[in-house]
Amino acid sequence: MSDRLQKVIITCGGGWATDFGPVFTGAPQGNALILPFLLRADNVTYELDGAPHKVGGSSLYGPRLDEGGVAVSVQGLYDFWLQGTGGSETQNYITYAGTQLLRSTSLSGTWTAIKTGLESAKEPCFETFTARMIWASTSNVDVPQRWDGAAATTSDLGASAPNFAFHAKHKNLLFASGVASNPSRLYFSDTLDPTTWTGGSSGSIDVDPDDGDRITGIVSHKNELLVFKGPNRLSVHRITGSSPTGADAFARVPFVTGVGGINHNGLFRINDDLVFPSPRGIHSLAATAAFGDYVEAFLARPILSYYQDSLNHSVLNTNWGANFQSKGLAIWSFAPSGSSAKSVYLVYDYRFQPGRWASWGVNTPYVGANCLAVLQTTGRKHTLFAGTSGGYVHQLGVAARSIASGTAYTGDVLTPFLNFGSSAMKKNAHAGFWSLLPKGNYNFSFEYTRDSNAAQAVTVAQGGGNTLA
Repeated sequence: MSDRLQKVIITCGGGWATDFGPVFTGAPQGNALILPFLLRADNVTYELDGAPHKVGGSSLYGPRLDEGGVAVSVQGLYDFWLQGTGGSETQNYITYAGTQLLRSTSLSGTWTAIKTGLESAKEPCFETFTARMIWASTSNVDVPQRWDGAAATTSDLGASAPNFAFHAKHKNLLFASGVASNPSRLYFSDTLDPTTWTGGSSGSIDVDPDDGDRITGIVSHKNELLVFKGPNRLSVHRITGSSPTGADAFARVPFVTGVGGINHNGLFRINDDLVFPSPRGIHSLAATAAFGDYVEAFLARPILSYYQDSLNHSVLNTNWGANFQSKGLAIWSFAPSGSSAKSVYLVYDYRFQPGRWASWGVNTPYVGANCLAVLQTTGRKHTLFAGTSGGYVHQLGVAARSIASGTAYTGDVLTPFLNFGSSAMKKNAHAGFWSLLPKGNYNFSFEYTRDSNAAQAVTVAQGGGNTLA
């Protein structure tokens, strides 16, 4: 016998969006209600069917990094590969922690210093160029370093090298910027020689000097070098051409004003695009090219109120970003308002169109990410790592749902208030169910609120059993 009850499947059709809601007035269509956004999506990723999935936990890579028995902050991580003869390869994990550059060659996590006596707590940059690891930082004292993977210690990059803060290889040259005395100057080395910065093919390009901004990041992209300036007026510039002189000489072409980057380490590629944070939000270069600096073109449009109101903007320039390509995630770490510690992640899932946002560590704690990097581990697996201000290197996304200290963390998802169409029509909820893929013998809480009533919680057990008995 039929009844008048309508069965409705509620699914997630969008991600975290602080600027939508808090009510969704959609009515079910064909016994389905697709939610276009979520009010919270913390410590989760998404399945391709849209369902939220609690992000994996963490395991430690090696012991705590100390100096004199005191934990030091892990400021940067890098995967340095060298190709040898006969097809042989050598991998070194590199970290800048405290006052040292350290290397490790295996997942045992034994770190060996290759440079000591550096300034601590600066923002580093790494690059591989001409079989060397090139390192620089925002220190005005420490000069750029080079390391060939064989020597016991690094060497100064070269007497003619400017004291730059970040660098990128492009057209067989090493480009660099971030020199305190020339904040709008872009330098480049001699061809295939990062140790020579005077004579040969070396030179420099001034990018809108004295405009109230400094160069904040550079990246080689689509046969051009993109130069980002900030943090005040904001602009992006293109360096076209293939050589310092000749018919195809380097030339600066303004790209856009009103949008620009805040630092080098938050700038990276996803697919055929570049993404980067600014003081105004998180941007896509492709969207910026199409729509300029209009807010609707911002990648972070659904979470702009959170970005603008809930982050510590005085330390935005220390953010780190990473393209976790095997999971389809663009990830940035930021410090929340009232803190200088980067404890929150903004996570953009670009497998969806449009992309979906989630957060890690915003509502419930996760691993603090002073820096981020994607490194290759055993079996050529690309894995996300985070370095913490407490001296630890964490491998993230492991199967265990706890962080390395053994602390549990919570996946937290909140839907908007649903009225299933017109609020003028009274509706009674008769029963409900939750579809899940169990991940262990644990319980989770499903909480619901009816109109203006107090919230009610139901405990749902994930524990396995003989379903068909």
